[in-house]
Amino acid sequence: MSSSLLNGILPPQIIIAGSEPLTIGIILALIFAIAIAVNFSFGSKRNNKNIVLLTGLPFAGKTTIHYLISYDKAVETVASIKENEADVEIVEGKSAVHMVDIPGHERLRFKFTEFMPVARAIVFVVDSATVARQTRLLAEYLYDILSNKFTQDEKIPILVACNKSDLLTAFKKDRIKSSLEAEINKLRQTRTAALDTQESDGNENVFLGFEGQDFTFEDLENDVEFVECSASRKNTEHIKDWIAGLFS
Repeated sequence: MSSSLLNGILPPQIIIAGSEPLTIGIILALIFAIAIAVNFSFGSKRNNKNIVLLTGLPFAGKTTIHYLISYDKAVETVASIKENEADVEIVEGKSAVHMVDIPGHERLRFKFTEFMPVARAIVFVVDSATVARQTRLLAEYLYDILSNKFTQDEKIPILVACNKSDLLTAFKKDRIKSSLEAEINKLRQTRTAALDTQESDGNENVFLGFEGQDFTFEDLENDVEFVECSASRKNTEHIKDWIAGLFS
């Protein structure tokens, strides 16, 4: 490359007189260093898995729980149409946890998949008082989360937070667990049949549990725990303790 060509491309201040190869070498080295720095920065953000997702059906109390944990205050909420995010110091002296409240609307709830590559844990919020009439919907949503490739590969822990446990009509956590296990067991048949008819693209969901056996959460390699809570009574300590245990 001639000096005149370099002069036409680069500012004269950075051209080393009489040494075109050295000039080109320095420029290439700078470009390489910048590329490494950008990649390292991006990779660090993706590998710093400090994100906890709050998921669940509409009106389960996710956003109320989000505000209680993130800001220690109760607020009147409506159905969310976008994610609510906040950095929270769950463990004193430790790095902040990034809480993400995923909308529960059926057209938006699958936005959780966008966060799965960097998710550290998932809190699945259930309305304990309406489980009887929502078991199928709850099981379908939870099935999608549990069978997600990232959930399985990274063994992402999941907490099923049984909210509104203070209500007289609320189911206890053990009953909610058994109801979801039974429904997921039924879902496996239809989901497995659907997977068998699809071409593999490397991103398909995986089979839950063991073939030939009824499904239980204990079959999974990632931990799934159940706790009872009541956002209306500001009783979210079990959730915070569970999250703290992951980051302590």
